[in-house]
Amino acid sequence: MRAYSKLLDSLMKLGSIKVSDIMRNLSTGNDKGLLYVIYSLNSDISIEAYFTKFYLAITNGSLKIRGDLKKADEFSKIILRDTVIGNGRRLVMLFKDNGDEYVKIPTRPASSITMNPAISFIASSILTLAIFLLLTKYGILLTLAVVIAQVLLTNIAYTYVSFLRMIKLRVDGSSIIKVMVTLPINVPEDVLARLISYASSIKSISGSQLALLISGLRAVGGSMITNINVERVSMPSIKGINIYLVPSPECNAVSLNLINKVILVSTKLVACLNEDELKAVIHHELGHIINKDTYKALAASVAYSLASAVMLLYVIPRIGLTLVAITTYTLIALLAIVTSLALSRINETRADLYALSKGYKESLATALVKVTYPSIHSSLIKQVFLSHPTTLSRVNTILKATKRLNGK
Repeated sequence: MRAYSKLLDSLMKLGSIKVSDIMRNLSTGNDKGLLYVIYSLNSDISIEAYFTKFYLAITNGSLKIRGDLKKADEFSKIILRDTVIGNGRRLVMLFKDNGDEYVKIPTRPASSITMNPAISFIASSILTLAIFLLLTKYGILLTLAVVIAQVLLTNIAYTYVSFLRMIKLRVDGSSIIKVMVTLPINVPEDVLARLISYASSIKSISGSQLALLISGLRAVGGSMITNINVERVSMPSIKGINIYLVPSPECNAVSLNLINKVILVSTKLVACLNEDELKAVIHHELGHIINKDTYKALAASVAYSLASAVMLLYVIPRIGLTLVAITTYTLIALLAIVTSLALSRINETRADLYALSKGYKESLATALVKVTYPSIHSSLIKQVFLSHPTTLSRVNTILKATKRLNGK
């Protein structure tokens, strides 16, 4: 099987996708040459779907494919989209329940929720070079001590300033009201513009006015609206952890553990995920904090700076600025980057396993698919330079860990 078919199979084995979900969406196979479908509704629901180019069978929660694997993979990709993500466009409004009223949470993108480690890496590298030039004459121990302190302070300062400049709302222990309007993919842009304008005009409502809001949305969207769903999302309250909602266009969450223990969740993530999936992601980020992954990243930065010190203080002065010296220094920098990315992938896997240990299995897997779809797989060469494991790899890791826990 190819990537999307493998992912569909793994999600079914985890229980994240039910056979009944696929039954409801098999009509999407018409453009793939669907001939006919055989259903078995005995003790276990099973499906045999015959296409012009391939055959697909689902039995005992496992997927089997014969024939044109490429065509089958294209169909699996569509099934994943329709069963996990849904097919259509969505307008989502978020409100914080303040008891006497629902106050709308701003979702207009204000800043990136992702803190780019390259910025602090480049800044600390430049400062490290300046320290070498200024302090080497005063002794190696002083120089190394200042370099280590500088790396730590640079990373802490960058994280703290990035956190301060974000527009954020503390939401741990709060209830979020999510109003989701579903529209067809081909909805006219003028209808979408009117809906956005109407939604933007709402600042707060009382609980009794929620029905009026829905009526207003239907009046503006008319027959273009296929569904309006209202969901109450209870944000977890975790001792010692502050959870903030950040208006951001990224479907992402980030944990900070340098000054305070903080989890940042983007408004788009809340809009995309259901409550169980959101809690799974939050516990994934909690796993990063418990595993002290921030400090591991700092230790890696310090190690790289010390390796640079060895090159600049010992190697280059002795052999000169030769091709060997330049090549060695380049290899050290490349090794530092690859090692840092590998460490990041290990940390992500461990954080996934922490969320799994807290009971988030199906929801963690579907959350990963929603956040990354359709980029669920990469070549082995590309994977070396990824900061996160591929979605397919992460879901398979969850599946393997589940089997171990169940003694299979």
